[in-house]
Amino acid sequence: MSIETTLPASTLRKISVQFGKDAIDLDKILPLARQLHKESMFSDMPFDQPQLEKVVSDLKAETGFHGSVYIEYEGEPVAFAYFYFSPLLGSRKTWVTIMHTVYVRSDIRSTEIGSYVWQRIMLAVRGWSAPRGSKGIMFNVVSGIAMEETDLVLRSNGATHLGGNYFMRL
Repeated sequence: MSIETTLPASTLRKISVQFGKDAIDLDKILPLARQLHKESMFSDMPFDQPQLEKVVSDLKAETGFHGSVYIEYEGEPVAFAYFYFSPLLGSRKTWVTIMHTVYVRSDIRSTEIGSYVWQRIMLAVRGWSAPRGSKGIMFNVVSGIAMEETDLVLRSNGATHLGGNYFMRL
């Protein structure tokens, strides 16, 4: 996967991409996670910081089954992703990378910087997945955030739409 951008080098130098266990710092991703929750269709439900802390703990455990990417622009957090390696539909013979959470801050999401950030996330995820023998990357789009835009971006990056997730309130 190559990155396509017309951003000037001066802008690219302002973007910092970190991945691996050191990339996931609770203090850094907490504002992004809170914003993701606020934008999601579940914003009327309580934000669960202990659950986020568990995810961070899993990432730092270095099991080889969990990965993360964290991105800053001009020293400010703008995106993070959490993903893991898992058997597909219970078959230990076919393993895939599952994108648990991907969030790009709303003010850059539809900009050229946002496009570049997305491409860097995908480059990192692909680079993490391939050596593990992953057969693909599975996205479960479940937040209700920017649904049409998400569909367009995923399809233009070669993803096949499998149907989707639905949520029915009780």
